Amino acid sequence: MRPSELHFDPIERAREKEASRDRDAARLESGEVSRFDLQRENSIGSHLPLSRYQIVAIGGRSVGRG
Repeated sequence: MRPSELHFDPIERAREKEASRDRDAARLESGEVSRFDLQRENSIGSHLPLSRYQIVAIGGRSVGRG
């Protein structure tokens, strides 16, 4: 990757976020998605395959199986 590809443009990012919010609003209004579904789609971990992971320790302490 070239350094120019790593440049973060906050104005462009704001435009992208606004466009995303507009798409979300249109989908809600049309009934394509529910508010619950949209919140789930937009949650921070929505794209992680969590079922493929297992918590084995928290804060350096092993998590026991109950």
